[in-house]
Amino acid sequence: MIQFPDFMTAVQGTLDRTITPDANRGQYDAIESALDRSLFIVAGPGSGKTMVMALRVLKLVYVDGIDPSTILVTTFTKKAAAELRSRILGWGDRLRGVFVENPVYANYWEILHSIDLNQIVTGTLDSISENILQEYREPGNPAPVIIEEFIANAMMVRYGLLDGGRFRNEDLKSYLQDLNGPWPRLNTGGMAEILIEIKDRVFHDQVDIDAFCASGADSGIGVACDAIQAYLEALEERLLYDYAKIEQVFYQKLVQQDLAEFTSKIRFVLVDEYQDTNLLQEQIYFALASYALQNQGSITVVGDDDQSIYRFRGATVDLFTHFPARIEDALGIRPELITLSKNYRSTQNIVEFVKQFVILDETFQEVRVADKPAIEHAREEMEVNYPILGMFRDDIDTLAQDLASFIKDVVHNGGVQISQSSAMDAIRVDADRGGSPADVCVLCSSPQEVKNNGEQRLPGLLRDYLQDPPHSINVFNPRGQNLGDIPDVQVLCGLMLTCIDPDHAIEDGMRTIPGEARNKFATWRAAAQTHIRQHTERHGGMTLAEFVRSWHKRTPRDAFLAKRELPLLDLAYKLITWISPMQHDVEGLVYLEVITRTITQSAVFASFGSEIIFDAKNPELEEKSIQDAMRGIFIPLATGAIDVNEDLLETIPSDRIPVMSIHQAKGLEYPLVIVDVGSDFKDRKSPAFKRFPSKGGKTCDMEDELRAFSSLQLPRRSGFDRAFDDLRRLYFVAFSRPHDVLLLIGLNSVKDGYYTRSRIHKTIPNVATGWDRHGTWNWGDGLPNIIHI
Repeated sequence: MIQFPDFMTAVQGTLDRTITPDANRGQYDAIESALDRSLFIVAGPGSGKTMVMALRVLKLVYVDGIDPSTILVTTFTKKAAAELRSRILGWGDRLRGVFVENPVYANYWEILHSIDLNQIVTGTLDSISENILQEYREPGNPAPVIIEEFIANAMMVRYGLLDGGRFRNEDLKSYLQDLNGPWPRLNTGGMAEILIEIKDRVFHDQVDIDAFCASGADSGIGVACDAIQAYLEALEERLLYDYAKIEQVFYQKLVQQDLAEFTSKIRFVLVDEYQDTNLLQEQIYFALASYALQNQGSITVVGDDDQSIYRFRGATVDLFTHFPARIEDALGIRPELITLSKNYRSTQNIVEFVKQFVILDETFQEVRVADKPAIEHAREEMEVNYPILGMFRDDIDTLAQDLASFIKDVVHNGGVQISQSSAMDAIRVDADRGGSPADVCVLCSSPQEVKNNGEQRLPGLLRDYLQDPPHSINVFNPRGQNLGDIPDVQVLCGLMLTCIDPDHAIEDGMRTIPGEARNKFATWRAAAQTHIRQHTERHGGMTLAEFVRSWHKRTPRDAFLAKRELPLLDLAYKLITWISPMQHDVEGLVYLEVITRTITQSAVFASFGSEIIFDAKNPELEEKSIQDAMRGIFIPLATGAIDVNEDLLETIPSDRIPVMSIHQAKGLEYPLVIVDVGSDFKDRKSPAFKRFPSKGGKTCDMEDELRAFSSLQLPRRSGFDRAFDDLRRLYFVAFSRPHDVLLLIGLNSVKDGYYTRSRIHKTIPNVATGWDRHGTWNWGDGLPNIIHI
């Protein structure tokens, strides 16, 4: 239809993207590639892979005349899928306008207008599985209902642990604690989380579950299998699916040829972030690819093994590095290798730093894509090429104070001068050019603000110092505390408990409430009583105390209580009229959303649909409905089984500094990125798994245990080596996020060593500061110079 040179001219003129063989051979070849040519695209950070995928799709449609409904495009996260779809649709409409106006293509005017880009199948694999199973289900079958991860945790607490009292089983506790490591001690929520991880790996690694369970039938493994089976049965009884189950069902229907109407037309499969694929997903992609090849199409996978950081979610990076051989064995095709190594995101100093960091450990090179080219600086420098910065202090409090001062100077006080050569060298947020506090991002191994012993971590101290006047700056870190420890959450949950079970008689009569949940309930109720005393304002003609008393008496003093079946969601929304942060503060709104989602989604598995039943003729119904709410909502919240879902963190408020984990930052980029490489490491007793592992840890141990019963078989590398590999990849991702400025922060113990009363100690080994697994430190010679501030 459209000639390829005209297509590329329109891309350059309309989208301001210059893609030529001379400028970037990899990008050009990936877009221009023939219909029947399958591709293996290894794309480094900032190399324009999203652009390439979008333009390859549009080339298929406009140049090759491919029906959009025959194209399937998937990626790892909802946000990435939304961005990719937005580019395809937005760019597609703009290019269509150019082609329609070109007289050369006057005969194609009607065809161009009839093209519906919305027919392209896009999304995460979970969402695509759900949509296809819904659209092509047999008549009379219900549409699949998927539960979110936090509801899966809640269901595991209720049906896997509370039912049958498994949360008290010592064999199960011992087994799960051994997998987790000695610290922290697991509570019920932690047990549920690990059971969900085991269950997911069973699906992801296609584990022979019967053989695994038989291997420890008389031990904690057997009890874990019972808990997982109870959870799966609860899903089955309620016609529910979690993410792993929906993918398994989708795969089964693909191989059983139950989706012939869909598979008969699929021709092109494009997969982004393939380095985070697991075995089940690989089998799905290979099944889709087999149909595409039958229809004279192809498969394209894009990813970067150096950015594979989701092993803890089941990702198997070997499936990416060995993709050409694996798909050749499975389908008889050999994909063409294309590398995208030019980095258009970061300054030259940042690119050089990242390039050196990834090659410091010779042993790590063994597991990278063979003959992988180094990333190259390709950004057109419009601003200063800032040096890599370092801020290291003797103690965490001083570090937090100085970092807060640095950030305030950058955002509000005219900037920070790094050199004396020019005033233009100042690092600052330029509000006149659309800059905001959200241009500065702080990345940590964990965003938790408080340790288990109550001691503040850097994110918590930084929040406090940034909020100090003058020039206060707020932080956006909804994952900074365990949900049940957040004051506003404690107040809301305590008020709800006080309303539905005022004298905690029903709570006291329940034997299956874990001790940590009872303690948390007591804390919540105390917080609620304090809040009631402090808030005497009237809303709807009532004070909070009057509203709560009306619930105690079960008297319908207003229309709110004049119901037989009262949704807990209504109660929550009524109570927040006395909790201002949950109406006006952006983090408070996130917490409210988590609680309301928990209430809403728990209705899909709860016996009473998250409602409290008031029936004077049958008081047992009221008691049972309250018990149901305890088990399905409040116990999971109290035991930590419910957390802030990642999709609630995708929009960063422009007036706040985002603080997040490195995993959360995957796929994001910021002008100034601050990476915490050592604020937790004051001495050699500090957690080794976060800096210089001595063994594989939970994720690798679980991988070893389950892959013995999978066709993947045991990993070739030891858990020790895999743990080091993962740390190298984690900080590679962190260091490659910034556009302009990279600042490393930590304690002097990871830079110069540390002092005790008896002697001077050597520098603490740390992968993030240039150590390799053999104990060689490359800080001085292996990394570019760092300017310390």
